[in-house]
Amino acid sequence: MDRRTFLGAALLASAGCATGVRPDPAAFRIVRRATASDGVRIAWRDSSPSGGPAILFCNGGGQAMSVWDAVVAPLTATHRVLLHDRRGTGASETGAPETHTFETFRDDAFAVMDAAGVRTAVVCGLAFGSRVAVRMALDEPQRLEGLVLFDATGAPPAPEAERIAGAEEAERLRTAADIPTPARDPAWTAMTYPEARGLNARALQGHPDWIAGLPSIRMPTLVAVGEQDPNIGGGRRMAQEIPGAHFVAMPMTGHGSNAQRPDLLTELLREFLSGSLR
Repeated sequence: MDRRTFLGAALLASAGCATGVRPDPAAFRIVRRATASDGVRIAWRDSSPSGGPAILFCNGGGQAMSVWDAVVAPLTATHRVLLHDRRGTGASETGAPETHTFETFRDDAFAVMDAAGVRTAVVCGLAFGSRVAVRMALDEPQRLEGLVLFDATGAPPAPEAERIAGAEEAERLRTAADIPTPARDPAWTAMTYPEARGLNARALQGHPDWIAGLPSIRMPTLVAVGEQDPNIGGGRRMAQEIPGAHFVAMPMTGHGSNAQRPDLLTELLREFLSGSLR
C-alpha cells in the first residue's frame, strides 16, 4: 500500500468510527494507573472508555496532562482521547533515574495504550513529548495511525532564554491583535513527586545533533511550530525529511503552544484528523 492510499485509509477509518464515540466527562476526570514494565505506575486519563478511534498525547517538558484539557475538549466528540503523565511528571511515579530515557518513555506510552485496550492510535507530542512520539513512530510504526508534532525539532533543545523570549514576543503580538492568552493554571506543571524534577532531562544527555531515521517514517504526519518558537527551523526540516509530512508555521505562537494557543491547536488537530492537512 503506498503512502497516499494508507493516508486515506487511516483517516477514513477514523472518520467512519467516529460516530461510535461516546465521550464520558465523568470518566475523563478519573486518573487511572498503567503499570510499566519495571513496575512504575503511569497516570493517565480516558475520555471514552467505551471505545472509538484513539489519539494519545505526549506532554511537553515539565507539563502535566491537564495542560491539554482546553485543546482536547472539542475532540472528545469524535475521538477517544488518551492523556498521560510521563514518569517523573504530573501524577506518575518517578522510577529509577537511569530509566529516564526516550526508550522508556516510549514504552510507558505504549503501556498506557495497552491499559486502555488500544492497539493503534494517532500520537501527538509537543516539544519534549514530540521526541517521545517520534521514538514511537520509528520503533513501532504499526501501532500509529498518524503522527502530530507540535513545537518540535530534531536538534537539541534551544536555550531556555530563547524559548522564553519567543513566547513573550508572541504574547505581545497576540495582545496587539486582541487575541487572549489563557491564564496559566498551576495544575499544568503540578507534580506529585517533586523530588523527580529535572530527571526527564537525563534523556537529553548525549543527544545527537539531529534525530536519525526521520525519512523512514511512513504515516500521515503534521509538524506545527510557532513563528516565535526558536524550534521553527528544526520543525521545518523535520517535515522536509518525513515523506509527505505537512508543515504549519503557527502565527503569534511561541514555545509551549498548547498553553498559549489551545484554540489553534484544536483547529489543526481537527483538520489533520479529518484529512484536510495532508
